[in-house]
Amino acid sequence: MATRWWGSMVVALAVSCVGCAARTPTVMALECRDAGGQLAALEQRLAAARETGCDTADCLTVERDLQRLALVCPGHVPTLMANAQAAYDRRQPDAAAHYLDDVLSRERRHADAATLRARIALEQGNLPFARRLLTEQIKLTPEHSALREVHAALLFVSMQYEATVEELTRAAELGAPKHRVSYHLGLVAEARGDVSAARRHFNEALEAQPDWPPALSRLRGLR
Repeated sequence: MATRWWGSMVVALAVSCVGCAARTPTVMALECRDAGGQLAALEQRLAAARETGCDTADCLTVERDLQRLALVCPGHVPTLMANAQAAYDRRQPDAAAHYLDDVLSRERRHADAATLRARIALEQGNLPFARRLLTEQIKLTPEHSALREVHAALLFVSMQYEATVEELTRAAELGAPKHRVSYHLGLVAEARGDVSAARRHFNEALEAQPDWPPALSRLRGLR
């Protein structure tokens, strides 16, 4: 039952850059001069494209521009993070992991990158990697609620239910969203066979986030 929390998704992404070999360091430096401004503009375009459901080629075009910016500005961590999130959102975890590993090789302490990287490792069933990364990053940033949530997920799939509850409690104290914490507490209760507690937690999740599909689905499954 625990493994149902995290699904596996393995899709590879090949990133190409036509003409990159012709760019000199000077040209690339000029193109990378305002990486932050370029990234902000691309993120605005991507948000606008997603509002239409990405039914057109707009999303793909913007994502290719994001990839190009990462190639032109390989040391710009926010661009690497934006590419990682975009790849993950389009269900290409291996590509996302590549960007995140790059970030973590440049910045040992980066809780957001570690959170998503550990989540990908969990979804791919690589629990040892997720455990090592989370242990290291929680020591560096113990107050990061999302790290705690993913660590709770690791404990859950390892069937360490009491420790899962303790970690979710820490995450809640650090500001993790109420609906997510309640939902995951419901999963723990369900795994333990405590249907009454599971129902209570799922209802609490729906009070915090009305009509939230995951909680609705689990609640209906208990009836």
